Amino acid sequence: MINFKRIEYKIKINEDKVILDLLAYLTIILIDEKDRPFTCNGFTIRKSQFNEKPYIAMPSKRNKDGSFYKFNIINKSLLKEIEQEVITQYEYESIPVINDSI
Repeated sequence: MINFKRIEYKIKINEDKVILDLLAYLTIILIDEKDRPFTCNGFTIRKSQFNEKPYIAMPSKRNKDGSFYKFNIINKSLLKEIEQEVITQYEYESIPVINDSI
């Protein structure tokens, strides 16, 4: 049996403002008890069109009929916990650095 002991996140802030709701790119890394990583790419952090709050969008690909095929299936409660941690980290990383030596 493989046991994962922690989850790590890599967030890359979207500097290109072509896609207006795309805030950042997200990679989720699962680390097992032997410190071996399992990396899941393709997640994004997007801004809701309804309340402008950030949320995680799952990796997906558009089908010919216009619907999206999702590559990962995550338990809703686990996804909610991951989303809370990731959004907190995103908000921290998106704070601009200010040079206070002036």
